[in-house]
Amino acid sequence: MSAKVLPAHVTAFNDSLTHLGFDGDPECVGTASRWLSVLEAYRPGQPIPAFETFVAPSCDEVRLRRLPFHSLCAHHLLPFFGEAEIVYGSVGRIAGLGAIARALQHFSRQPQLQERLGAQLADYLHAQLGGPVSVRLRARQLCMEMRGAESTGEIETFARRGGATRDGAF
Repeated sequence: MSAKVLPAHVTAFNDSLTHLGFDGDPECVGTASRWLSVLEAYRPGQPIPAFETFVAPSCDEVRLRRLPFHSLCAHHLLPFFGEAEIVYGSVGRIAGLGAIARALQHFSRQPQLQERLGAQLADYLHAQLGGPVSVRLRARQLCMEMRGAESTGEIETFARRGGATRDGAF
């Protein structure tokens, strides 16, 4: 019976785990392949999903709350996760609400910084909707909790475009 030949990137990851001393743990057999499949879901450069808007006579504020997201810290490849609140001023068009959730998911599915995620989402929504946009992200950062400060806490970031204020009002 011949040994299974692993792809080079799996072998390299296995070698790193061996170097760190994880090779003696039977529970770690196959960990390299499993972790690489997790990372595959965060491969940058995926096409952005379609964004649908609808004509509406409204010029009112629309607020979406508690939209969950998760991503991987670009510095440490450790998870961060939380909720987004997105506020936009409709200027004759409203967004399909699923389109906003899909945009959040799209931008979070790459190695990311929370600040950049908010900025990318605010820029994109402002370009799609044409009116003021405010994005507030609240997240736990496992890179802060598991290493470095080793402290829990929630990080809150804001990104505003087109005249939006910190609380989302216009």
